Amino acid sequence: MTTIEERPVVTPSGIGDSPRRVEDARFLTGQGEYLADVRLPGTRHMAILRSPVAHARISGVDLEPALAMPGVRAAFAGSELAALSRPFSHLLPIPTIKPLEWSVLAVDKVRFVGEPVAVVVADSRYQAEDALEAVVVDYEELDPVVDPEAALDADAPLLYDDWGSNEFLFVPFSSGDVDGAFAGAEHVLKERFTQHRITGLPLEGHGACGRYDSAAGRLLLYASSQQPHNLRTVLADVTGLSEAKIRVIAPDMGGGFGNKQHFMREEALVAIVAMQVPFPVIWVQDRYEALTASVHSRDQIHEVEVAYRGDGRVLALKARIVADLGNPVLYFTSAAPALVTTGLMTGVYDIPNYAYELHCAATNKCPIGAYRGFGQPQAFFTIERVMDLVADQLGMDPVDVRRVNLIPDEPRPFVSPVGFLYDTGSFREQLDSVVDAVGYRELRARQEDQRAAGRYLGIGLASMVEATAPNLHGFAGRFGGFEMAMVSVQPDGRVNVVVGTKSQGQGHETVFAQVASEVLGVALTEIDVRSGDTGVLPYGMGTWGSRSAVMGGGAVIKAAEKIRDQMLDIAAHMLQVHRSEVTVADGVYRAGDATLPFGAVAGAAYLHTFLLPPGTDMGLCAVASYDPGNTSPFPDESGRLNPAATYATASGAAVVEVDPNTGQVFVENALMSHDCGRIINPMIVDGQLQGAFAQAIGALLLEEIVYGDDGQILTSTLLDYLVPAFGNVPRIRALHRETPSALPGGFRGAGEGALIVMTAAIANAVADAVKPLGVRVTQTNLSASRVRRLLRAAGVAVDPVAGVRFQGLNLPAGSS
Repeated sequence: MTTIEERPVVTPSGIGDSPRRVEDARFLTGQGEYLADVRLPGTRHMAILRSPVAHARISGVDLEPALAMPGVRAAFAGSELAALSRPFSHLLPIPTIKPLEWSVLAVDKVRFVGEPVAVVVADSRYQAEDALEAVVVDYEELDPVVDPEAALDADAPLLYDDWGSNEFLFVPFSSGDVDGAFAGAEHVLKERFTQHRITGLPLEGHGACGRYDSAAGRLLLYASSQQPHNLRTVLADVTGLSEAKIRVIAPDMGGGFGNKQHFMREEALVAIVAMQVPFPVIWVQDRYEALTASVHSRDQIHEVEVAYRGDGRVLALKARIVADLGNPVLYFTSAAPALVTTGLMTGVYDIPNYAYELHCAATNKCPIGAYRGFGQPQAFFTIERVMDLVADQLGMDPVDVRRVNLIPDEPRPFVSPVGFLYDTGSFREQLDSVVDAVGYRELRARQEDQRAAGRYLGIGLASMVEATAPNLHGFAGRFGGFEMAMVSVQPDGRVNVVVGTKSQGQGHETVFAQVASEVLGVALTEIDVRSGDTGVLPYGMGTWGSRSAVMGGGAVIKAAEKIRDQMLDIAAHMLQVHRSEVTVADGVYRAGDATLPFGAVAGAAYLHTFLLPPGTDMGLCAVASYDPGNTSPFPDESGRLNPAATYATASGAAVVEVDPNTGQVFVENALMSHDCGRIINPMIVDGQLQGAFAQAIGALLLEEIVYGDDGQILTSTLLDYLVPAFGNVPRIRALHRETPSALPGGFRGAGEGALIVMTAAIANAVADAVKPLGVRVTQTNLSASRVRRLLRAAGVAVDPVAGVRFQGLNLPAGSS
């Protein structure tokens, strides 16, 4: 195990090195091309009219006033485009889920503020936006329902009349002898935890630019999408075109964080509109649209009961989970994160008896969907708060309670209560490394001194096991089963790698070049990596679920190995030796004293084919697919979940101080021990951890989507929805463990762990800080105003004016 600072300096080349990121040259010089930079000749701009009410029937849409506005080229309402396209439908193959179809625009009813109702195309965006104000829509307002528990009531207003209720999905599950464990338990803890609504909010929002060639029947769509090939499949479904007639290109992306994993109705809307007009059409999401009508996340209520012994050993866990899905009109459905939550609720602990009821409620809010962590932060917040509360009840140290309950080192794989197969290292060693590194015992002594002086220091711990690179064959064989890559070597020896994953800033061009470099024995500088274009690779499943290194890397390894073997055969023939005598490194083939440049072998495959072994095919190009297994991520008939995945792990510690006057939380120190298997590029992994940690701070201490009782969103600008800035985010210290997986390369996912584990660690630290004040933390929204509210409820006199010490920057630990 090494820390970031202790990593040796090495010559950058293959796996394990930290060369400068290849893609940064164009980003730092302003040469990146994002969706808004796409300029097809004759492009017109599209603007979308969105519902101003949360729940209403549409009795009429009048577009004529808008069509008379200057610069307006076309306008469409929902009923017109519904007749020109096919509907969307969700893809979860669970018997108890409700049927759901929707169109690119709302047709007869709107179900949340921001739902698209009509569209205008004009010469400029401002002309299109002006024309939206002239569109007349007749709404017959209905009572909205915004509280998910109220939405489940029998008399609640219905979003979809044919469902008969607002419960989109109900899943029960039980494993072990839950009732017996509770009957014989020494203690029982009951608690209600709330997880508030936030959004991923990438710097660059969604967007698409489409052009239709009516003569050839071909559609070209640029889209800021994490899954361009899958988006092509969806567009074929909606437009009726063959995939052979559709090309999707995902240019450089300014973040995605799971939000762009979804196939948005607006992307298909651009395609449908482009097929109706004789010019290209572009739509770029603005910030209001991103906050009100994109993809929200989290928003769950957990009512748990825990049976435990006097020594802290947890015997059983029961959970009633209510997930607020909003209006679940997402192709990759809103219920999926909640299913992940249920599967990981027992965390890293050996809890043999587990039962849950999952209730997914539809409400008049923006749809819930993917955001970094995908249901896992909710699970680990709850189970890690449970461990602290059990410790509180028994008067034990939180570390000791965790040690009693941690999954043992053997056997591997460990089978979780829901059937997950943990192929990981030691949870005990990982936790102990964090406890030692943070100076836990010394911190506890310092905490007592601080409290005596009227300052409220808190120490929080958390651990997690993360399902990375899940193989989602359960989606009827679509959108998640495998990954593909193509490796080719040109006549001059330069290597091209094309991958089906799509970078949103993670450094894929560097990482996959490193993987190919190690396999082929050629310098990193001789390798070019491309992605995001359905016209140059048969298919790819995109980037989500921390799958790129595992799945994309596995495919690159397989394709590169095919090329390596072919070139070794050619080199051996050219050197007149047996293949076993040939090695390749640093771009040179060697057999004894004889050498051949990499480019000479490549040239033989194209330009000097007489040098090839008899029967050898010309050229050097290999396409490979990688599939680690074929199991479903959804409950089988017994209710078990059995996904093919590889598991990353982490333990984290946070030290905070809470100002009881302002409610402000100052993060003094943060560190984590992280195991993502074999690390391809340590610098990039460290960057992923730092970025995810920043989002953990935002999710807990700043960000919150708030709705009024009338369904109006109250946080529709960045004046209301606060995101982390430089002064809010200290540097996290990372300790790296490397337990290689059994998959090609030994990789595990790396992108989400810090957000998952540090959310829980910081929450526990805040709870620990305010515990002497009589405050019990059972919620994730811990902004200064929310903490003040908790303090007031506990009878603490709050004086914000007196709290001036924390008004400046929250600088990293050790800074001045």
